[in-house]
Amino acid sequence: MDVEQSLATGHVAAASSALLLGAAVVLLPKGTRTHRVIGTFYGLALVLVNVAALCCIRENTFGVFHGLAVASLVTIAFGLSPLLLGNRSPVFIATHAYCMTWSYAGLVAAGCGQLAVALSEDGAAWVVPLVIGTVLSVSGVVIFGKCRRSSMACWLKQLPTDPRLRVKRARRYSVLAGSTASPVGFSAGRT
Repeated sequence: MDVEQSLATGHVAAASSALLLGAAVVLLPKGTRTHRVIGTFYGLALVLVNVAALCCIRENTFGVFHGLAVASLVTIAFGLSPLLLGNRSPVFIATHAYCMTWSYAGLVAAGCGQLAVALSEDGAAWVVPLVIGTVLSVSGVVIFGKCRRSSMACWLKQLPTDPRLRVKRARRYSVLAGSTASPVGFSAGRT
């Protein structure tokens, strides 16, 4: 087996793992030990997917999937860096949730795009951007539609339900609610 075939096989295996692990992270309660363990494996699998995708460049072209891989790596970096550096403030937890949710949406979009490539008989170039754009648009509606009020408040509600944490979280959020600063992509005034 040559290097490119090994990369492609690793890419598919890591992508399949990331799809399953990401679904578990999205569906299970947030902030628990299970969330952290599965999330760690999801993050590692997604980094492998993206690195393998960037290494599989055929005919010296940088395509839409390579662009998605770069965007995914940036999203993962923004989503994980505050937590890896030990900053677990409500703003950074909300940013983590937002970025990691979009990383999963991007993974699903890329998978659907790859499926469209495999299923298109004539190799129509317009199919892939259409499929990816549609999946990302639907993801955006789901992600933003999930939180009718403040996105930050919605994400914070998903944290562990220990009453002591709830009180601490409420105090922190009440301080944050008065400020005009909000993380990228969050609107504190949304109703």
